[in-house]
Amino acid sequence: MKRRSVSVKGLETSRQDTKKAVSARWTAYALLFLGLSCGVPFFIYRQVGAQSFSINQHLWSWPVISALVLLLTIYFVSDALRLHFILKASGHNLAAGNLGKLTFINILFSNITPMATGGGFAQVWFLYRRGVSIGTATAATTIRTFIAMFLIFLPIPFLVAGMPYFRDGGMMTSVGWILASVAIGYLACFLVLLFRLRWLLRLFDLAAKGLVWLRLTSHERTRRIKAKFLREAVRFSRCLKIYVRGDMKYVFLSVFFTFIFLLSLFSFPSVLFWGAGYQTNYFTTTGLLVVSTCIMYFAPSPGGAGFAEGVFGLFFASLIHASELVGIILVWRFLTIYLGMLIGIPVTLHELTRWRIGNG
Repeated sequence: MKRRSVSVKGLETSRQDTKKAVSARWTAYALLFLGLSCGVPFFIYRQVGAQSFSINQHLWSWPVISALVLLLTIYFVSDALRLHFILKASGHNLAAGNLGKLTFINILFSNITPMATGGGFAQVWFLYRRGVSIGTATAATTIRTFIAMFLIFLPIPFLVAGMPYFRDGGMMTSVGWILASVAIGYLACFLVLLFRLRWLLRLFDLAAKGLVWLRLTSHERTRRIKAKFLREAVRFSRCLKIYVRGDMKYVFLSVFFTFIFLLSLFSFPSVLFWGAGYQTNYFTTTGLLVVSTCIMYFAPSPGGAGFAEGVFGLFFASLIHASELVGIILVWRFLTIYLGMLIGIPVTLHELTRWRIGNG
């Protein structure tokens, strides 16, 4: 009996240590997000030589506010509907209220987690508590991310080839074509993963042998990585095929609302520029936002914080008055990211409280 008591106590201590480690990690991510979100705009402000900080007063006019509210509504609703129809195609349905909660939980966690697929565990946890199996929940959230990435990466080579911004023969030309190559590589891997998984595994084996030969890794480590990669690849490929074989009406609607979501996301700068009185080309502005979003998917910082503001400043510094650049950057990030996160905080705390009470 004593041995069992010690074992239970040790298990409880281990769980508490794990919770503390997770809490510390999320706190560090949140602080890093805040630091980069504040620090990079300040750095841009100093670099562009602005004499003062200001937010264009025309942005507070009713026509501009009305347009932004309408765009925000489309942005949030389409974000919710894209997951709704992925779940419908997979044979599941989620109540509108729960769908809204999940949308803001996703915005919060995906922006305090590095890399593109960050925050997925919180969405899976929420869906599981609403009766969706872990496998289906994981597949749905993963497919949502990959559809968005596919639609973003697809036009990148054409944008780089067609936009004057990437044809100056300087550094941006090189950066643009590197980005286009990465986009093409991603799309190729996506198609191979779906239709010719064995080709991808052979390529992995060749790369692993090269790394072992160069003594950059070991056989045991590459074997573990390959097993994990194969498990995830097979699961994703199987889930994607199940999704595609679902009701084509729901498959189409999920892709359609992903497109609407992305279009609304990329349209915010154009509305802000229009409201501030700047004459900018919508397609150029939108194209540059697509490119910057592609870069943010690979940013190692939480939610691409720092990189988002920096790339935005780099792309649009020549179009906006120096004193208003940082103001527009902050308004843009507030509308597309910070607002959703602020809503997501009380929603997440409410769900965690309900979960603790239910398990208490």
